[in-house]
Amino acid sequence: MNGIDFDLLTVPVVTALLIVTAAILIDALLGMILAAIAGEFDFRQMPRFLASNVLPYVGGLLIFALAAHWLPEPYEAVFYPVAAMALVMFLTRITDKISNLFSKK
Repeated sequence: MNGIDFDLLTVPVVTALLIVTAAILIDALLGMILAAIAGEFDFRQMPRFLASNVLPYVGGLLIFALAAHWLPEPYEAVFYPVAAMALVMFLTRITDKISNLFSKK
């Protein structure tokens, strides 16, 4: 090695991407838990659920994050507000699902 020490977690774009991705995955997991409690969870529907409710968000943010990292001039200024709006949306959905989870009788 030529002495280059590159830690991905110190890159702000990667950190923002990981935070929003974690919120997306937590939201999906809570949705699965609520569906299982309601007796509506079906493993056979998992690929469709992932393809329509998880991967578009994660994939879109990943492509946007790559553009913001390697072409920071036009994309970085837009990536952070988009990531923040997505995070707020998923945190709202998470709090709604948590309240539904604990209000079930």
